Amino acid sequence: MTTQTLTAAVLAALAIGTLTTVQAAPPKAKISPAQAKAAALKKIPGKATAAKYEYEDGHWQYAVAVTDKAGQMYEAEVNATTGKVTATEKTSAAEEASEAAADAKAAKKAHSANKTSAKTNGGANGEQGETPD
Repeated sequence: MTTQTLTAAVLAALAIGTLTTVQAAPPKAKISPAQAKAAALKKIPGKATAAKYEYEDGHWQYAVAVTDKAGQMYEAEVNATTGKVTATEKTSAAEEASEAAADAKAAKKAHSANKTSAKTNGGANGEQGETPD
């Protein structure tokens, strides 16, 4: 094997390793957050306070927070492609805060693992495959 061929093979191997650590951007939703809120409000009349685009249970969806007229909090899952409400559940401010903290911890852990993997895989600056902060 020539030096040039060996160099090309090593660079290709590094590129393949780096590509496996890159996290792709989420696909664009076919519905807007406002449309997700409207769909949720058809199932749970009240006030929609937030719509978070997330990947859960193998698909992209909006998690829409709704407070009904009696003050009970709900979360409605709205399919980001079809706009259909796929599930609803009662929740509370404490449950939502706990879920947000768990999500933040998981994201931090994934980001840290991605940094370690990117440095292990090398690259000119040792940061290929790293997601922005």
